[in-house]
Amino acid sequence: MMGRWLDEAMAISGLQECTSYPRDLAVEAPYQLSVETVPIPRLTTAHVAAWTSKRKVPHPISDTHREIYGCMVAWKGSALLFHDTGDSEDEQRFTVAHEVAHFVLDHVIPRERALRYFGEGILPVLDGKRNPSLEERLSSVFGQVPLGVQVKLMDRTPSGHLASGAIAEAERRADRLALEFLAPAELVRRMLRITPGEDGVLRVARRFGLPEDKARDHARALMRQERAQRFSIIEFLGEDRS
Repeated sequence: MMGRWLDEAMAISGLQECTSYPRDLAVEAPYQLSVETVPIPRLTTAHVAAWTSKRKVPHPISDTHREIYGCMVAWKGSALLFHDTGDSEDEQRFTVAHEVAHFVLDHVIPRERALRYFGEGILPVLDGKRNPSLEERLSSVFGQVPLGVQVKLMDRTPSGHLASGAIAEAERRADRLALEFLAPAELVRRMLRITPGEDGVLRVARRFGLPEDKARDHARALMRQERAQRFSIIEFLGEDRS
C-alpha cells in the first residue's frame, strides 16, 4: 500500500494510468502538467543559468560550474525540466521522472496548499509579483510553503555528499515517486514473487526501462516492506513463527 503522500502526489500528477512500459514521461508529462522538458548534451549548471536568464526568470543557481544529470526550475505553477542527453536512455528516463516528481512534490502540492491556506490573494507572491508580508513569510516557513522561484539542483558538499538531511529526504521522496511513475510497486511485487533475487531485478530493469541500480534499490525496498507487513500480521495474530 502506498503512503498517503504518495497517493496524493500520484493523483495530483494525473500520471497514474499507463498501459505500456517502458514509460516516457518526457512525452507524457507535458500533457498532464505545465512542464517543458529541455534535453541538453553534457548538461551543466551553466546551461540551466543561461536558459533561465533567457526566460528572465530570477534564479538562485550557483555560479559554480558542474555537470548534472538533471534539474527542475519551477515558477508560477510551471517548470523547465532539464536532462542530459549524453546519458543512457534508461538514465534519461529516470532523470526526467525524478524531476517531474520534484515539480509535483516541491512546487505543485505546496502551491495548492498555499492557495488553500491564504486564498487567491497569495498568487502575486507565489508568482513573484509582490513581496510577501511578514505574516506571509512566517506562515510560509512554518507551513513549509515555498514562495517564488524554485531550483532543484541536488545541492552537494565539496566531497559530493548531499548537503543536509532535509535535501536527502527530498531526494528520497522524489526517487520514490519517480519509481512509482515508471515501475508501479504492485506490478514490481508480482514480478519479484515469480522471479525473485537478482534475476528478478534484471527482469524489472528490462521491463520498465530502469537503470539496474534503481531497479535493485526499488526491489529491495519493496521486499523489505512486504516482509515487514507479513511479520506484523503474524505478530498481531500471535502465530508461531518457529
